[in-house]
Amino acid sequence: MLSQQDLAEEARLQALHALGLLDTPREDRFDRFTRLATAAFDVPIALVSLVDRERQWFKSQAGLDYCETPRSLAFCSHTVALDDMLVVSDTLLDERFAAHPHVTGTPRIRFYAGQPLHSVDGQPLGTLCIIDRRPRTFGDAERRMLRDLAQLVQDELNRDVLVANRTRELQDKNAALELTMRLREAAEQALRQKQELLDAVLETVDVGVVACDADGHLMLFNRAARAFHGLDADSALPQAAWPAHYDLYGEDGLTPLAPDDIPLVRALRGERVMDAGMTIHVAGEPPRRLLASGRALHGSTGEPLGAVVAMKDVTELDASRARLAESGEWLRTIADNVPALIAYVDTDLRYRFANERYREWFGVKTADMIGRTVLDAMGDGFYAPRREALERCLAGHASHLEIEERRRGRTRVISSTYLPHIRDGIVQGIYVLSTDATSAREYERQLHALAHSDHLTGLPNRRSYEERFAQAIARARRGATPLALAYLDLDHFKQINDSLGHAVGDAVLREFARRLGATVRATDTVARLAGDEFVIVLEQVGSPLECERIAAKLLDAIRAPFLLDGHTLAVTSSIGIAWSARPEQVALAHAADDGLYRSKHAGRDTASVLVVEETTAAGSGSRHLSR
Repeated sequence: MLSQQDLAEEARLQALHALGLLDTPREDRFDRFTRLATAAFDVPIALVSLVDRERQWFKSQAGLDYCETPRSLAFCSHTVALDDMLVVSDTLLDERFAAHPHVTGTPRIRFYAGQPLHSVDGQPLGTLCIIDRRPRTFGDAERRMLRDLAQLVQDELNRDVLVANRTRELQDKNAALELTMRLREAAEQALRQKQELLDAVLETVDVGVVACDADGHLMLFNRAARAFHGLDADSALPQAAWPAHYDLYGEDGLTPLAPDDIPLVRALRGERVMDAGMTIHVAGEPPRRLLASGRALHGSTGEPLGAVVAMKDVTELDASRARLAESGEWLRTIADNVPALIAYVDTDLRYRFANERYREWFGVKTADMIGRTVLDAMGDGFYAPRREALERCLAGHASHLEIEERRRGRTRVISSTYLPHIRDGIVQGIYVLSTDATSAREYERQLHALAHSDHLTGLPNRRSYEERFAQAIARARRGATPLALAYLDLDHFKQINDSLGHAVGDAVLREFARRLGATVRATDTVARLAGDEFVIVLEQVGSPLECERIAAKLLDAIRAPFLLDGHTLAVTSSIGIAWSARPEQVALAHAADDGLYRSKHAGRDTASVLVVEETTAAGSGSRHLSR
């Protein structure tokens, strides 16, 4: 059984090997740091070391000719074990190093300073160290400079991981932003619908509605109010001038109404006005006797917003009833002819109003809905997804939702708004307004398809391929399954375009894409990157031998003559396939590209299969398939 120390060392080595840097060629992105360290600290030797199980290997060295030492002789192994900066001012005075062969012999180390380099999860992997052949002191400023320089080296070591993490963060932020935008758009649409409904109601009813703001400025005369007074609201008119300007009199029709007795003024003072009588004398018109009711308006936090009064004309009750009936017919006609579902249900969820669109969309007659509950009239399939929104509305909260319905042989996306009908603080029922959002959602779907599809072949484009490849890598890692990636292009495609024209070339690309899709599994991703460049993501391919069989099928499928627009063409393809038991995105892509290059170099009309090892981006071997 491994000790805690052994387990920690195994975790550290696993993190080290995961970087894929051991035994890779020198890179200037690391050499620049060792050059900078030798110049900054005026030392002859600077190293970027990685401490492996049995050795210390230098990713970059300045001042040394060899690239590794046994771990048992490595100063940096002490730094990794300490997991903190190690400074040895004079090795001859330190009992750990006084008899060390690198102190007593070449390269004659007298001074050493090393700062650990960590993986993104905090594992010490190696060091950035500086070495001098003479003893020296190392002050706070120099220690800080070494730490800063080591941090830069550490960032470079973890560059690919950091970039991948940042990419995921950006993708998550983009997804959150898109969700926020969709929610905001839905909320704005709901508000617009509410406002349109309110405006329609105010301009349709035969009750005069007059409103003022908290300072007593007239802000609203609806259609009926304008008809009563023959005037519109004048926000600049003071309250004292309202009686004369709007011809307001008491119930007797003779006494001018005092400003303080005007129903809207009383409501603004906080009084609950109920059926207050008054008369309007408009020159050239018969007197109108009105009953006015109103109240003060307050915001959600109780702040005063103003007041509103509704006025009923009771001069000729019969005529008023006739007008109301006519108005109801107008409402019904309008409601029945607007391209939306309009309904009203009471607190028992029984329909009290429904327009004719319900019959057109759902095959249910309005007469069969009135007086019945939503569940009884429309069925559980209609009621169940709307139940929560209806219950929320009965609690006094507006709701909005979209539901896909299939009725009468047609599928619709129905966008519905539920508005509570509240009177005196009590919910009286629910207004329902539903519109057909099918076209809008289909347009969104088409936009998404255009953004992720190649317009010529209909295959996923580069953007879609990169997303699916990353998803396949993640699935392979979660399931510990192998993955293969194939790069393909058409041999001598330019000659086809040059000799037969781009129309034939396009037809070749479409047929090529069709054959690729027909040859691989439905779960595999075939995408067009650009021109005649194609790629296939092959998931759960068990071995390189299976890759060879897939390559052979692809080559055979492509070699069959292309019969296009009166032309019979012999088309071939070069293929590079990379396979890995522990796939890594960049390594697979590089190997597949290398395999494609090898196939072209081998004479085309062939495939090369490369096996990608766990810690390298190069294949351990390749095989060619041809006729």
